[in-house]
Amino acid sequence: MSNKSPKKQSWSQSIKAPLWFSFVLGIVAAFVGMISGTGGSENNLRFDIGLVCFGVAFIVSLLVISVLTMASKENDSSLGTGSGVNRSSDNPEQGE
Repeated sequence: MSNKSPKKQSWSQSIKAPLWFSFVLGIVAAFVGMISGTGGSENNLRFDIGLVCFGVAFIVSLLVISVLTMASKENDSSLGTGSGVNRSSDNPEQGE
């Protein structure tokens, strides 16, 4: 058996998908904000509201993606070994 470690993705490869997803979500939010902020077909499009909606949707979606990514990472296998205070739950009858 070979001890090949899984190849890690480069920084630019691992960040492209969340950036594109957030960008598309921002574009959709900007479009919805521009259209709904006009107040009728007789008024001009509100690009300022669209830009605010784009910024909010882009930043919020990036934050949610980053939190979900951090929550899904596996712990290192070496963290489960050793003798810490929390390891006494393995033998509850000896810890009393």
